Amino acid sequence: MEIFKRILKFLARLNPIRAIARAIFSLRNRLRKRAKIDYVMLSLPQEMPTLPESRHWALQRAIGPSPMSLTELDRIFERIGDDPRPKGVILNIHGFAMPLANLQTLRNSIIRLRGKGKRVICYAQSYSNAVYYIASATDEIVLQPTGEVETVGLRSEATFLKDALDMVGVKLDSIAISPFKGAFDQLTRSEMSPEGKAQLDWLLDSQFDMIVTGIAEGRKVSIEAVKAMIDGAPHLDSASLAAHYVDAVETEEALHRRLNSEHVSNWQSANKKLLKKWTKRSDKYVALINVSGTMMPGNSAKPPIDIPIPFIGGERAGDLTVVQQVRHVMEDEQAAAVILYINSGGGAVIAGEAMRSALAELAKDRPLVTYMDGVAASGGYYIATPSQWIVAQPGTITGSIGVISAKAVTNGLYEKLHAHRTEITRGANAGMMSDFAPFTDAQRVRMRQTIEHIYRHFVELVSASRHLSYDSVDAIAGGRVWTGVQAKANGLVDELGDLKVALAKARSLANLPDDAPLVMAEGKGKPLPPQLAEKVNPAASLIYMHENLTAIANSSPQLLLDVSLKL
Repeated sequence: MEIFKRILKFLARLNPIRAIARAIFSLRNRLRKRAKIDYVMLSLPQEMPTLPESRHWALQRAIGPSPMSLTELDRIFERIGDDPRPKGVILNIHGFAMPLANLQTLRNSIIRLRGKGKRVICYAQSYSNAVYYIASATDEIVLQPTGEVETVGLRSEATFLKDALDMVGVKLDSIAISPFKGAFDQLTRSEMSPEGKAQLDWLLDSQFDMIVTGIAEGRKVSIEAVKAMIDGAPHLDSASLAAHYVDAVETEEALHRRLNSEHVSNWQSANKKLLKKWTKRSDKYVALINVSGTMMPGNSAKPPIDIPIPFIGGERAGDLTVVQQVRHVMEDEQAAAVILYINSGGGAVIAGEAMRSALAELAKDRPLVTYMDGVAASGGYYIATPSQWIVAQPGTITGSIGVISAKAVTNGLYEKLHAHRTEITRGANAGMMSDFAPFTDAQRVRMRQTIEHIYRHFVELVSASRHLSYDSVDAIAGGRVWTGVQAKANGLVDELGDLKVALAKARSLANLPDDAPLVMAEGKGKPLPPQLAEKVNPAASLIYMHENLTAIANSSPQLLLDVSLKL
């Protein structure tokens, strides 16, 4: 049977249709070479997911095309870099709303393009921390007249709602493995805990150092000069030019004259002119399993619209969907290696364990490499433990190795409303997770035992996978959160880099050629994107949040993280 397969593959390589297709491809490239193109102008959206998002044509008609992803932008840069005609690209930026890890992915793509001899020009109406961090990786920074350099530094804020909830008779009864596991602190405390402040301090310090160092290296100035720029911000356009924070102040219309280029094309036009490479199909590939959003029992899904409510408003990664995808990959012999892509702050323990155990089975017969994107913490780190290699960006939020459990207690609200509730139970702990009353002392002891049991299991998994002692893992665990740089120093991450670095490692571990493709894994069940009917249904958002809330409430305890840092 194996010899028969090899004969068929050999005959396929001699397929005359493929030869004809290659000849047509070559002819089209020769015709494209006649088109003149100096610079490609790309207008970058504020938010760019790392992975491409597929949308059905009906969804595109309803809400527009899929947003450009960082992976797609990197492929665009590759095409520009491989074509000898363009001098470079102009990046038109109108602000960013992305985590530092994603900004670092974009920055890496720019640096690779410059490494191919192409110039990269950044043009913006103003320069925030995030935009200037990206701009510092380019050859030239151009500011629109009347704009400012607004590199004012980093900040983090939190609103604590315990007293407000007390006023309406609601409280959250929470049990955490340590004070560092503060996923519910904003609902259970009146102010930030000393541990929470210490954690935010070291995270901000790490991120601030990364940004300052990146700007200093890109602009070829000292660390002290960058800090002075930040402390003196915002800077007017003329002051920014005089201090060499920007290289020019120009209108967009005059930009092409500054570049002395007549043939500046937008991407839609350039896409029809740039040369394309003939890609050879590899027999084997690297599969990518995507775990994004809060981890919950059930199917993966995305909210009908953006719902900025922690835990219940965002994307969810369902264990049924993820496990199905893992098993589908296991059945495919062509999937020679797997990248586990994680962009999740965790979720329900039972969902995380279902995913982890399936991934551990997969890792027995092929390389499993984890790539941590913006956040891969708590349950997000838990599912990474079967991996042979972990890659994270320097700015990735990770760690938070810990467990927490909580329940809402709403009986006080009913009393304020003069609504009288009656509870009838059979069994001492029948109402343990009820919102009727807080945990009793005995129930609190039982919950604490459960949390400590899961925590020990979590630390043991990390200890075995990272080849560290239990005590050394415990010292950096307990819910403590780290950046990727700090996680690598603590032994929780193997390598710093982007998805390309993870792909190169997966190919190397599986002895695959450099052209082995990366293919998104898909299950055979319910499709992941929301349906058009869900998009136009006014109640879809409420239904979605209720589903998430129900999944969380019925899945105690939790492996959850809630850290938000703004650039």
